[in-house]
Amino acid sequence: MFAALPVNFTFRKYGKVLAAFVLLIVSGCAGTKRVPADDALFTGFNVQVDGKNDSSNRQKLMETELSATVRPKPNFSILGMRPKLAIYNTFYTEKEKGLKHWIQTKLGEPPVLISAVDTGNVNEIMSSRLHNRGYFNNAVQSKTNIKVKKATIDWRAFVSEPYRIRKIEYTLADSLPVHQDIQATEAGSLVIPGEPYDLEKMTGERVRIDANLKNKGYYYFSPDMLIFSVDTTVGNRQADVLMRLKKDVPSPSLRPYKIDDIYIFANYNLGDSLSVSDTIDYKGFHYIPNENYVRARHLLRGVFLEQDSLYSRQDHLLTINRLAGLPAYKYVNIDYKPDTTQTGKLDSFIYLTPAFKKTLRMEGRYVSKSNNFAGPGITISFRNRNALKGSELLSVDFIGNFESQVGGRGSGTPPEGQQDLNKNLSSYELGVQTSLTIPRIVSPFELRNLRTEFVPKTRIGLGFNFLNRVQYFQMNSFNASYSYNWRPKKEFTHDVTPINLQYVQLANTTIAFDTLLAQNQFLRRSFEDQFIIGSIYQFTFTNQLETNRTHQFFDNFTLDGSGNLINGLQSLTGAEDPEEDMPRTIFGKPYSQYVRAENDFRYYFNFGNESQIATRFLAGIGYAHGNSTVLPYVKQFSIGGPNSIRAFRARSIGPGTYDAPDSLTFSYFDQTGDMKLEANIEYRFPLAGFFKGAVFVDAGNIWLLNETLKPNGEPDKPGGLFKGNEFMSQLAVGTGFGLRIDVDFFVMRFDVGIPVRSPNMPDGEQNVLSDLKFGFKGDNSLTLNIAIGYPF
Repeated sequence: MFAALPVNFTFRKYGKVLAAFVLLIVSGCAGTKRVPADDALFTGFNVQVDGKNDSSNRQKLMETELSATVRPKPNFSILGMRPKLAIYNTFYTEKEKGLKHWIQTKLGEPPVLISAVDTGNVNEIMSSRLHNRGYFNNAVQSKTNIKVKKATIDWRAFVSEPYRIRKIEYTLADSLPVHQDIQATEAGSLVIPGEPYDLEKMTGERVRIDANLKNKGYYYFSPDMLIFSVDTTVGNRQADVLMRLKKDVPSPSLRPYKIDDIYIFANYNLGDSLSVSDTIDYKGFHYIPNENYVRARHLLRGVFLEQDSLYSRQDHLLTINRLAGLPAYKYVNIDYKPDTTQTGKLDSFIYLTPAFKKTLRMEGRYVSKSNNFAGPGITISFRNRNALKGSELLSVDFIGNFESQVGGRGSGTPPEGQQDLNKNLSSYELGVQTSLTIPRIVSPFELRNLRTEFVPKTRIGLGFNFLNRVQYFQMNSFNASYSYNWRPKKEFTHDVTPINLQYVQLANTTIAFDTLLAQNQFLRRSFEDQFIIGSIYQFTFTNQLETNRTHQFFDNFTLDGSGNLINGLQSLTGAEDPEEDMPRTIFGKPYSQYVRAENDFRYYFNFGNESQIATRFLAGIGYAHGNSTVLPYVKQFSIGGPNSIRAFRARSIGPGTYDAPDSLTFSYFDQTGDMKLEANIEYRFPLAGFFKGAVFVDAGNIWLLNETLKPNGEPDKPGGLFKGNEFMSQLAVGTGFGLRIDVDFFVMRFDVGIPVRSPNMPDGEQNVLSDLKFGFKGDNSLTLNIAIGYPF
């Protein structure tokens, strides 16, 4: 996780940046200064469809479709300003190289002139589009308006009732099987009697029929072998549609084919001589050349072609996708050739080109984490994409990080006689994480091979991590896991970890940290040496892979539990009931017992030119019971930071209205809780080139489900307990704006957070917006978040 980097900009410097930005925007007002005297700047257009007698109610749809035909488009604008044109004018130069030329051409945009708009040609294109939608009698007019060297165009299309389909007939009288197979698809026709004539649907109908035939063996068939005839003379604005095969269709296209021999070249490289003499026959497949690379029994789980079965495009694509998902291979191709000895048979040739088997990569980076630690890091990664001759991916990552605290939770001056231990606080981390990903389900039970284009996976993980947080503690962490991952459809993903083992050991604590643990029972119990032994289930739904959708959704649900099975077994064997200070143990160490659930729901509304409204609602709850009174520290919830409520620093909010005393604010302290609610909304819009802008509002908080008490009986964190009738008034609220540099494969994000409501302030003073300080230092100030990637 990347987090806020507090930057001590002075207001004076901030004012200079703001002034420069304002000057740049104002310069957009001079957007016509490079427009020739006899021309005008094309600033906008309007398209109106006049269909008073049109009962199809498609006017708005047609206006949108006709608007898309206008070429060229006016210069990009937002709120009446044209920033890309302003950049072009500001940095205009006739030189063909240099910084100004680069800014002018890459970030700027030349003025779009009205002389470049061929209204006659656009009128014809619009009329053709209307004709294709059934408006055979239409008229398109345009009017150009010029005022002070700025021009707009009004297009108006006049339509009447569209022609409608009266009936559709498949004129297939021939006795060949292809005619019966085409006739059998009629029930799913896209061309429906009573609906308006639509050329796009007719084109789609040919593609639909071809797809059906491809799955019935017609390998050589294609959509252009079908032809539609439309008769519009039947009267009353109706049309009869006749569909038939062309007369000159080649005979191989009219015959279904079956698969005969299947050859698999398991170690193919371009230029190889394709000899089939050195072959292993395995379950009816010809495996070439041998099993020295990937064993046949593992590879064939991704092959869905079968001998003596009809050729099927569905099975063809399924096989390509499954084999392409194997780490051992870089390219997959399938070719078919007519069998030389049998009519109506195809031989299949599967070519698999191996990827580099072993790679070693070293990555250096500067890391900023969600706990305000930042510093250099290095990762050395080893990959073996075919570790056990079954396309297993073996990954070994050696990790090293050195970090320093770049900003504490609090601000101002620490209490008298207390050192600000956050200042120059350093930490280093060393670890190794090993995982083996097997491209199939490995279980004690025999499971059927899933017919999905995504490779099911089994993951085995093992790792160790050593953390040394100077002035406080050292921690050893061991982990092991066994997981399954499968995607029955592209929208759904299941991830099940039946075995999730962790052991956290706190070591070599300092006097300062021991004092904190003694004073804070909640923190002490969070850091106890303990096992986490349980299971995790994750379910994810998303349709974001369909990039052209207006409405996109993402939902991730996680259910995590630990200790419940072991505690039940110990109860059955007569073990003594656990007590607060004497929990049950395994291997001499206590284990955590809890149930934790979290749901992350997101909705994206896409509109305009790369504009988007992104929303997120996140809810989580964890309950420690039985053998535990507190959730493990690594399982507790926190809020705030660059991917959360950006107006507040990471882990600095809550729980509830709790206000941490200065004695803790200026030492090691993170705000955590058992329950979390968070909501975000962000408007994202393009600026210029790969520069994007954003305006956002964030809200949320964390709470405790059970209070821990001090020895004197007072709550450890007063105001932190969740109460159903009060939680809405305890939400932290922040707003702000951001700049993103989005170059597709990499996004650098700069967000300025503005605090609006701080729940830890006294009643009547929680609205902190009125006391906002224009700077990045001190209470109620702005927060600068620098991060990689979008927050959600």
